[in-house]
Amino acid sequence: MNLGKRNMEKLMILITFGIVLFWLLESITNIWAFISHVLKILFPFILGGVFAFILNIPMTKIETFLKSKQKKKNSKLPIRTISITLSLVIFIGVVLLICFLLIPELIENIQLLIKNIPSFITNIQTWVLELVDSYPEIRSQIEEVFKNTTSVNNIMVTVLNYVINGSLNFITNLVSSVFTFFTAIVFAVYMLSQKEYLIRGVKKLMYAYVKKEHVEKIMSIATLANQTFSKFISGQCVEAVILGCIFFVVLTVLRFPYALIISVLTTITALIPMFGAMIAMIVGALLIAVTNPIQAILFIVVFQVIQQIENNFIYPKVVGKSVGLASIWTLMAVILGGSLLGIAGMIIGLPLASILYAILRNETNEQLEKKKIKI
Repeated sequence: MNLGKRNMEKLMILITFGIVLFWLLESITNIWAFISHVLKILFPFILGGVFAFILNIPMTKIETFLKSKQKKKNSKLPIRTISITLSLVIFIGVVLLICFLLIPELIENIQLLIKNIPSFITNIQTWVLELVDSYPEIRSQIEEVFKNTTSVNNIMVTVLNYVINGSLNFITNLVSSVFTFFTAIVFAVYMLSQKEYLIRGVKKLMYAYVKKEHVEKIMSIATLANQTFSKFISGQCVEAVILGCIFFVVLTVLRFPYALIISVLTTITALIPMFGAMIAMIVGALLIAVTNPIQAILFIVVFQVIQQIENNFIYPKVVGKSVGLASIWTLMAVILGGSLLGIAGMIIGLPLASILYAILRNETNEQLEKKKIKI
């Protein structure tokens, strides 16, 4: 049987592919452990790249502003250094501001929570007994349960200890990650100061080993991705601040407790597109319920009203418009991203969908032009 040289080559490639695939499936655990170990080593640099991308947004705007105000063309004013410094000050300033607003309020509210637990249990018992007052048999059974309040108190104390221990573990891990954070910041500064050099090096490598038309296609997609993600981050931050301010004003006017901590928490969680603020609603409702369960229900109603306004009017206009997607595609991108990758998918799903949409739109228009079809 004469297979021929080309067929033999295809057969050898197929056999090799099968062997490699079998080895990968057999060693998947070891491979994943190796990848996790490598990612752990590279994490400070990956985080530094993320910081560099985020800091590049205000840095570029500051650079543009300084260059427009520069009177002498031959001036040796270190615009890049000033821009990086101001961007770092803004970034670290925002982080510190959130910490100074959130941590004292969090400590005070935990203390208040501990103080209000006994009265909260008493109020719940009274409310339940009043609810079943018309049913003597059920009331007597519930009274028997409530006579032993030790178990209820123990449950509440256990839950509270879990929350406190979780908070302490979070703070411990945060402190232990300070070195990683500063390493990432230093790496980000180096990337920003030499970004033109790095971009030029990547271009040289691609042009040296990849076909020119493919490089140009990759560069156009990279430019589109950079613009889309930059607009998305800017829009998401603006939307989070707007939502946090709305909640602070409304909760303060309606005299809800914990207005500041709920507003700050809403601002932070709102960075998760469309659904992130729900975390703040759950935490806020639990905090208010300890003081006043009825007010907690009213808080949920108020929250839902504001959330609907934000989802239907503010978010599609501020963020959806910034990434070039219609409202329906914005919602679908967030839901699908969250289903696939959780919170990370919800954050990156929208800009990724926008990039894919733009690529598909351009390709479709090119094909229609070739076929001379106008729609």
